[in-house]
Amino acid sequence: MAMAQYQQIRANLEARITSGELLPGDKMPTEAELQQLHGVSRSVAQRVLNELAQAGLVVRRKRVGTHVSQGALQINVMRSVDPHVGATHIPGIIKVVSAVVVPASKAHTELADTDPDEPVMEITRVRHDLVKDEPIVVEISVVPFRLAPDLLDEDLAQVMIRRYFTDHGVSIARSRMYFDPVLLDNGIADLLGVGAGIPVLKRRRVMWQPDGRIAESAAYYLRPGAVEFFIEYSDPNEQETAKHQVRETPAG
Repeated sequence: MAMAQYQQIRANLEARITSGELLPGDKMPTEAELQQLHGVSRSVAQRVLNELAQAGLVVRRKRVGTHVSQGALQINVMRSVDPHVGATHIPGIIKVVSAVVVPASKAHTELADTDPDEPVMEITRVRHDLVKDEPIVVEISVVPFRLAPDLLDEDLAQVMIRRYFTDHGVSIARSRMYFDPVLLDNGIADLLGVGAGIPVLKRRRVMWQPDGRIAESAAYYLRPGAVEFFIEYSDPNEQETAKHQVRETPAG
């Protein structure tokens, strides 16, 4: 089923906010501007901005307008785990630390049921804040070499693994995200610019192919206080009811 039009518009605006294109305090398009730009009704434009406000990404004020929230560095966990989403849109500038081919047994993250001697690609990157240039998150992605033999030819500061798989015909059947509180070791602490031994949140994402083999095992170490996570669910029945309750304001 194609994504509803309002969801497409919202996803585009959300991506512009979380990528840093729209910064905290920036003015958002008005309902009228969204109507004209996308050819939608006022109720659709209103719903888009209201849902962004409910997610904490924007603040809406009468006679002032809608502006990007100061706390816009928020990530919807549902997007983080969805294998059909190309990127999670954590804002920042990516800097590549290393990209090496190693045996699976030597990789930073575990690849269950993978031959210990199978070659894997391990990419370590650090995402930096757009304004202060401080490290936000260390990202370590491990992919079987057989699935990505030309990955080193890509711009590793820009490539997103899920999008890479889609572009190269690698099917993903399911994806799972784990959240672990851990104490930083010296290596990760240095990359984050903080002291070793402090507690941080570590995300682990595993993606599986239809045959049950692991396509990617990744670890993300987040600088304390850098990112907020949320889970958002909208009842489709309530959404349908709300849609029919909204009435267009007559022109003129």
